[in-house]
Order: sequence, then C-alpha cells, then structure tokens
Amino acid sequence: MKKKKDLRLAAEEFIHKEGKYNDENLEDLSFEEIKLLVHELKVHQIELEMQNEELRRTHAELEQVKAKYFDIYDLAPEGYLILSEDGQIIETNLTAATMLGQARRDLTKKQLTHYISKEDQDSYYLHRKELFESLEPQECELRMLKNDGSLFWGHIKATAVIDDGIPMCRLVLSDVTKRKTIEIQLQQSMDDLLESQRIARLGTWRMDLVTNEIAWSEELYKIYGLDPTGSPPPFIEHIKLFTPEGWEKLSTAIEQTKTSGIPYELELETVLNDGSHGWMWVRGEGQKDSKGHVISLWGAAQDITERKKNEEKLFYLSNHDHLTGLHNRRYFERELERLDTKENLPLSIIMFDVNGLKLVNDSFGHELGDVLFKKAAETINQVSRDEDIVARIGGDEFVLVLPKTSAYESVEIANQIKALTTKEIVANIELSISYGYDTKELENQSISTIVENAENFMYKYKLYERTSLRSKTIELIMTTLFEKSHGEKQHSNRVSSICHAIALEMKLDKDIVKQMGTVGLIHDIGKIGVDEKILNKTGKLTNGERVDIEKHPEIGWRLLSSTNEFAEFAQLVIDHHEKWDGTGYPHGLKGEAIHLEARILSIAEAYDAMTTKKSYRKELTKEEAIKELMRCSGTRFDPEIVKVFVNRVLSDSEKL
Repeated sequence: MKKKKDLRLAAEEFIHKEGKYNDENLEDLSFEEIKLLVHELKVHQIELEMQNEELRRTHAELEQVKAKYFDIYDLAPEGYLILSEDGQIIETNLTAATMLGQARRDLTKKQLTHYISKEDQDSYYLHRKELFESLEPQECELRMLKNDGSLFWGHIKATAVIDDGIPMCRLVLSDVTKRKTIEIQLQQSMDDLLESQRIARLGTWRMDLVTNEIAWSEELYKIYGLDPTGSPPPFIEHIKLFTPEGWEKLSTAIEQTKTSGIPYELELETVLNDGSHGWMWVRGEGQKDSKGHVISLWGAAQDITERKKNEEKLFYLSNHDHLTGLHNRRYFERELERLDTKENLPLSIIMFDVNGLKLVNDSFGHELGDVLFKKAAETINQVSRDEDIVARIGGDEFVLVLPKTSAYESVEIANQIKALTTKEIVANIELSISYGYDTKELENQSISTIVENAENFMYKYKLYERTSLRSKTIELIMTTLFEKSHGEKQHSNRVSSICHAIALEMKLDKDIVKQMGTVGLIHDIGKIGVDEKILNKTGKLTNGERVDIEKHPEIGWRLLSSTNEFAEFAQLVIDHHEKWDGTGYPHGLKGEAIHLEARILSIAEAYDAMTTKKSYRKELTKEEAIKELMRCSGTRFDPEIVKVFVNRVLSDSEKL
C-alpha cells in the first residue's frame, strides 16, 4: 500500500507540472496506468535535467565567447572608437587608449580633435563632413597627438552608422608611424636624388630593346628643353638631339653595347629644343637576360655645357694673352718648336718692343698705356699672314714668327708695321715701337740663337730711339698738366723765374743757373698723377686729398728718372718738399743732405704760394711773405738762401 501511495504522490506532482490530468480522473487510474505515468515522469525528468545541463553548458560557452570577444576587442592591434556625429568619443578599446596615451575612462566625451595635430585638423574635418554627407567609408592619414604631446602617424578608416536613428561613426585607428617614417625617408631620398640631379644637371634613361620603349627622368627633359609631362622622343628621332658627329659616335657606341654588353662613356655635342648647341656626358650599360642577351639599355646623361665652355676658356687663356688677345709665350714656344723644320726654312723671327710705355703708364695711367699697347698688338696682327705666329712674350714685347720668309722680306714686314704704328696717336701720344730680327736659313742653326739675336738687335735699336721719344713724352706731360690746371702753368712759370734769379744772385755755375730755370718749370710734373678735381679744388684740402697730393714728388721722380735728358732733375724734384729741420717729405732729409737746388726750389715755391691768391684765403703781401720766410728760416728753409732771396732778389723787383 505504501508503494502505491508513493507512486500516487509522484504522479500528482507530475500531473500538476504537466497539466495533462486533473484530480478527478487521477483517482480512476489503475495501478498499471499510474506506473506508466510515473515512468513517463522519470523520462521527462531526465530530459529536463539534460536540457538544464545543456543550458548551463551553453551559458558557460557564451560567457567564454563574450570574454574572448572583449579580449580581442581590447587587445586588437588596431584601435576601435565610436564617435558621435560631432566627433565626440563615445567608446574606445584599450588599444586606442594606449595609442593615445590616455586611460579609457578619460577618453569618453572628449573630442577626437584633441588628439589630432593642428596641421592636420582641417583634413580631418573635411573627411568627417564627407563621411556623414555621403555615408561612404572614409580613409586618411593624420599626425596624431598622444596625451604627453608626442606625435605619431595614424591611419583612420571611418564608417557611418545609424543607431536608434542617431548617426554615429565607427572608427578604426592604426599606428603607421614606422611605415610613414620609411615613406617620408624614401620620399626625402627621392627628393634629394632629384635635387642632386637638378644641381648636377644629370638625367637618367632606359630603353627596352624588345619593345623599343624609352623612359626618361624629369631632369633629362629639362636638359633638352622638352616638356617633362610629354613622352620622350622615339629612338629613331634621337638623331635630332645631337650634331651629326655626336650622333655617329653615340649610335656606334650603342650598337657595340647591344652586341657586347660593354658600357660606353662619351662627351657629345647636343642640339637643344631651341636649336642652340650644348655638350653632354653620356654613359650607357646593357642589361642581360638569363641567356646573356642584352635586352635593355640604361644609363645617365649630364649637361656639361658650362664645363666645356670653361674648358674652352681655360684653353684659350692658357694659350692667349688676356690683354691683347694674341698668343702668349707658352703657345709661341710650342709653335716655334713645331715650325722649326727644314720645310719652313728660311724661318724668320721679328721681335718688337713698345717704346716709352712705362713712362706713359706712370704719367697718364695704365688705362691709357693699355690702349697704346693694344694698338701695337692690332697693328702687328694686321700685317701678319695666316701662317705666321703673333705672340706677346713679355711686358712690352711681341714676337712675329714668319715661316718660309727671307731676311729681306722680314725687314719689309717690320718696316711696314713700324710705319703703321706711327699713324696711331692716342691722347696726343704717338705710338712708337722698336724691332729686331734674324733669320734661320740653314737646318743646323739653332732656333733659340735666332730668337736671341732678334731680341738683342731690338734692344740696340730701342736705345737709339728711346731718348728723343721720352723727351717728347715729358713735354707732352707738362702740356697735359697745364691743360688740367691753368693755375699750375702760371705757378710753374713764376717758380722758374724765382729759381733762376736766386741762382744768379748766389753766383752759381751758369749751367746750374740754366738748369734751375728748367727745374722750376717742371718741379710739379708729378701732379700729372693727381686727380684734376684736387688740383683745381677751391677749398681747403681734406686729409685724404693732402695725402694724394703729397705723392707728386715721388711720381715726378719716377717720370724724370726714366729719361736721359731729364734724369738729373729727378732728385731735385723729389727733394723740393724736404725741410731744413728734417720734418719734410717724402724722406725727411735734413740740412745739407738736401740738394742745394732743391733748397732753392723749396723757397721759390713757398714764396709764390704765399703771394698767390687762393679761394680759401687771401694772398700775402710781399712784406708779409718776407716776414713768414724769416720766421721759418732755419726750420723749414735754408737760412743762407733765405738771406740771399730776401736781401738781394726781392730788393730788386726787376729780377722777378
């Protein structure tokens, strides 16, 4: 009975759970029916327990999947962010927070622009605007800022989504600093390469021998004056880029490289797009396939036009005189050796020297001397023949080498040149040259001896002509000086008269008396080297101008000492501003160390200067000038000469 009771209780419990039976019909069940019912109950209970176990397992698996998802989400190599439409951070994963150097909780509600460099914020705003307007994914690379202010390059891929009607942005952030750094370095290297090519005027090229396709670098287009956006000319038209000689060299070299693979290197004359010519250094190499066949050519080309021009200039300068344009001594010696053959006999040499050039340079300046010198060069070159060699071989010297020319013919040529030079007059100065010649008639004669003989004859002839020429030049210098300053002419004439008068009263030798008149006239010849503005200045001289004018005694000495006729006056001229007490210039001579004639000249010039009116001061009277002379007697002037001048010359006014 107890068993049946237990079964009944279990059945009632099952019935209540299942709801298949009610209390009324349960009483009507037989024992077998109840037993069957209990069996169903156990089976169902087992099924329920199995279902519960499955649910527990599923829940555990879901928890594991959820944990894995969040691990993947947080620890992914890329950052994930969810932004509002206005760019506010709503959610972020751990990687993004790490990238930005900020705790996740501190990122929310911040604007993403807080972590974008100012330089790239405009780009970010444009991409965000395009994202929500087009709803198309957007990508960009921006310089991002960590919380500590350090920079990194971020690649952003953004997608727009609508969540419960609210636009949002899902954003994937990748740190591409390494790649970007490499890209920047590569770009910098490329920029440096292109800049180097631009500076070096160096272009590169490649040609596929199978397809005949040609590729040029940008600089190569520029070298030829072509548009870099266009295509390079086909190989068949490359002939237009070179002179015929240059193209022949290049095409031959290319064919050899195609066959042998041996590189070539050439310097070629080019024809640019505007028709002008230039020069280019080219190098080409062959690239072979696995079978050893040359399948392409590549190489470099450099514009060397400036270098070639400089080489030509250097070559010209190494063989020519810079002033006259004639050949120089180096060229003369080399050509003389070449012409010294039996076939060129008789071989004549004429040496020329420009007379009085140093005196002209010292008096009128090197500019005028250069004009005279170039006139001489032009005259000699004008008479020379195509096969002759004309060269400047020294300061004032030229040489003319005459192949197959006899001594008689040489003299005719030399005289023709000399006659032409006398017609050349520059600033009232007549061009004058001396010449000497010799001729090699026999093969065993030394050509160096012939040159030496011609030079010796030239110097002998020059000595004969020099005196009269220099005298003419001195006269011309004084005339030119007086033209520059009328006051100088009057001053020189008065000083000449005073010097002559003093010398007479001192009863000096009659030749000295005569010379004193001459030296008084030319004592200021050195002023030819002083600026005309200083000579004619109406006011007081500045310190600099005074330094310039105090150079005139030395200039006068140089001019006069270069002549035979006036050389004896040179020392008197350089001394005439020396003082008796040694305080004068230019050498500070004292007392009788100063030439007597110079001491006379000093007094004569000082008296005339004191008694001549100047724009910046009134002239002194005779009595005032005498008083000044007496005051300076024994310091500036020789006291004995002052006595003679005051007591015997100035007392008799007719002597002046």
